[in-house]
Amino acid sequence: MDKLRWWLLGSAVPVGAACAVSASTPGPGYVGDLALAALGIATAAVLWTAGRSKQSGWRGWRLFALAPLTPVVGLVAVTVAAPESPLEQVALRWLPTVPGYVLVVVATLTLVAPSRLRGGARPAVELALFLTACVLVVQVLVLGPDPGWSDLAPTGAVVLGAAVLVTSASMAAALLLLGVIESRRQPMALVLLAATALLAPGRALGTAATLSGEHAVGDVGRFLIGGGLVLLGAAVLVDPGPCPESGRRPRSGRSTQLRQVLPYLAMTVACFGAAAVSLTGHRISPVIAVGGSLCAVLAVLHRWLTARDEQRLGARLRHSEAYFRSLVAASSDAVLILDGDLRVTWSSPTLGTTLGGSAAVPAGADLLELVHPEDAVPVARALRSAAADAPPPGVLRLRLRHADGTWRHLEASTSDLRSDAVVGAVVLYCRDTTERVARERALEQVAFTDPVTGLPNRAGFESRLEGALAETGTTCRSLLLIELEGLDEVREDAGRDVVTAVLVEVGRRLRTTVRGCDAVSRVGGGAFALLAEGAPHAVDLLADRCLSVIEQPVDTVAGVFDLSAGIGVVDLAAAGSVAELMTRAELALRAAVAAGTGSAVRYRPALGSAAERRARLRDDLPGAWDRGELSVLFQPIVSLGEQRVTGVEALLRWQHPELGEVPPTEFVPIAERAGVIGELQRWALETAAAAVLPLPHSGTPVRLGVNISASHVAARTLVRDVAAVLQSTGLAPERLVLEVTEATLMSEGEHVAVDMEALRLMGVHVALDDFGTGRSSLAHLTRLSIDVLKLDHAFVLRVDRDPKARALCESVVAIAAALGLDVVAEGVETPAQLGALRAAGCGFAQGFLLARPMRAQDLVDVLDVGAGQLWPGLVGSR
Repeated sequence: MDKLRWWLLGSAVPVGAACAVSASTPGPGYVGDLALAALGIATAAVLWTAGRSKQSGWRGWRLFALAPLTPVVGLVAVTVAAPESPLEQVALRWLPTVPGYVLVVVATLTLVAPSRLRGGARPAVELALFLTACVLVVQVLVLGPDPGWSDLAPTGAVVLGAAVLVTSASMAAALLLLGVIESRRQPMALVLLAATALLAPGRALGTAATLSGEHAVGDVGRFLIGGGLVLLGAAVLVDPGPCPESGRRPRSGRSTQLRQVLPYLAMTVACFGAAAVSLTGHRISPVIAVGGSLCAVLAVLHRWLTARDEQRLGARLRHSEAYFRSLVAASSDAVLILDGDLRVTWSSPTLGTTLGGSAAVPAGADLLELVHPEDAVPVARALRSAAADAPPPGVLRLRLRHADGTWRHLEASTSDLRSDAVVGAVVLYCRDTTERVARERALEQVAFTDPVTGLPNRAGFESRLEGALAETGTTCRSLLLIELEGLDEVREDAGRDVVTAVLVEVGRRLRTTVRGCDAVSRVGGGAFALLAEGAPHAVDLLADRCLSVIEQPVDTVAGVFDLSAGIGVVDLAAAGSVAELMTRAELALRAAVAAGTGSAVRYRPALGSAAERRARLRDDLPGAWDRGELSVLFQPIVSLGEQRVTGVEALLRWQHPELGEVPPTEFVPIAERAGVIGELQRWALETAAAAVLPLPHSGTPVRLGVNISASHVAARTLVRDVAAVLQSTGLAPERLVLEVTEATLMSEGEHVAVDMEALRLMGVHVALDDFGTGRSSLAHLTRLSIDVLKLDHAFVLRVDRDPKARALCESVVAIAAALGLDVVAEGVETPAQLGALRAAGCGFAQGFLLARPMRAQDLVDVLDVGAGQLWPGLVGSR
């Protein structure tokens, strides 16, 4: 745009100089005409270039770009034809120029959306008035104060009449555009009007000079035309373009005032023109008289149409106001309008009904004086922050006084319209929530209170904790989490009612033990929580007193019961949220329970580190097998009779990318609690089976033993998972040994025995793992569906030096042989243990003495060397 401005100014300077030279030279101003032709071409280029970004299609400024070229065509036609008669020269010049002015009229009207030009008869009257006034002025400039249309030849009269008409129409269109265009584009419309106001008289003076031979008048016309072309190019440069709301009616007061004033301005110009003709001593022709009278009539008609529109608009506004007032009055929501100082300017009748009378919220009253004193600061902060361009408040809650003296609860949504020039107020849409607040408080009392002890429950206590964490100050506060021990025995011996009485008594004792400012709550079945103020040593003494009162015998109708407890203590300053605080208190409580009966433990970071590690492992375990972090190692099982490897046990290993190697004893329980043990063991089964399938063997293929979790058995998917693995890998069922603990096999539910029997029918072997630990019983061996008995490491630990252990081992081996069970001794670490087991008749063994867990490739090397012979050198061969 800057380049176009300089181009237009650069073209105007030499054109002005050429017009000045033409004016100073006697005779026709051919130099000035050529300069104007060049300026017209430059203006057309500016209009075309700048107009491309204003409107799409052949509208607006693109049509304007063609108009300055038509006078150039007329100049070329006159130069080529060289007519002798001045009238012929004028006619030849105007023949192409008249269509150019028609383009100007059309282009002017297409600068705005058609919706702005519609409006009944009023725009037509305005256009007629503008056109009449312009015709009167232009025809005087063309033909002089004494127009003699009858003296002109018919061709000349038609050409000049058309010239007068189209130049007047261009000015009329510019005047109409100025009245209807949006306010942001009015500077452009003013420049365009000035351009047409210079071009029309300029062309008229040029025509008059050609007809009369007065070259001085023509020089003035050239200067006017040059200025008009420059302003026409400037108009497109100052046009900001139509806005998105260009299709709407003009709403600004400035645009409406211009539209009302312009018709009377046009009538005034026409009247002054007629008066000027009379004052110069010329006779007012009938054309001027009729034109002036027509302007007056059109002005009166325009005023009548304007008044009628104003009446209609006023009626619509009154109807609209009554309509919306009725809607507001009938609405269940009350409307309250405040000024910038938060004073009441209007309130709907609904608000008066809510508050028992309209006098409850009088006009002019300060809202902050009407609301409850506790609500004044929050209301003022919310409404005044909205005026400071802060985010608008969501729902504003306030209380207003009822006529009977009570306070009504209101919930208000806010519309801050102080920046709106029409409204200039804050609007509150209020709803009476008094009954709802009362119900919420009753429900809150129920929701936050323990029905057994009457103390706050966990939700109420956590709400109290949130308030304590939000408070600032130097007060030291601590959370004590108490868990009772012995309630299960009370329930088993005396029943639920006695347990309730015990809990009530414990709550009473705790409440009398703490100070009045301390909070006591029941947060679980046998769990209580205290929020106590004081230094750490004082809180530790309070924990000891709580333990003391809890351990005092509780006398009930069913007898005397003794309780104990564990207490976890944590400072409020040690955590930033309620969830974190409760988590740390539970960690301290677990440590206190583990420390023994009647212990109180204060939270320390080491407790959190162990919990954080478990949480990290729980989050990272799902999908660890897909990420390649899990692997399977194989520990050989050696036949003591053949002294070679006849089986292997698959052992899972997890190499965490950050925590390093995690032992199975740590991550398998986590997998069970996280619910991914089934996926984990399915992956282990499939991986181990695929690795064992190609192992070399001489004679009987190597068996594969896999540990099965109790959770996997309880999920009732073990049979399906084993069948799927056998089918996908091709492993023979008789080569697979599933190792299950005695507790799993003896668990409640017939499905366990059914699943074990189904696996054995498939050909899969079932081994009783870890026999000799816990509550292992020889009597169970006759009832369990097993094929292999695996002696735990603790069972064979002293078999080489304890006669009783050796005798027990020999008995178990003999019983297993009688029942047709293979016996595998686990954890063999010394040659003496291996010799004692062999002497006792044990068939198989595994342990570090024989081989440590190894990778599948290392196992292949072991099986290749000596056909799987594996025997320590310190133990005799036979």
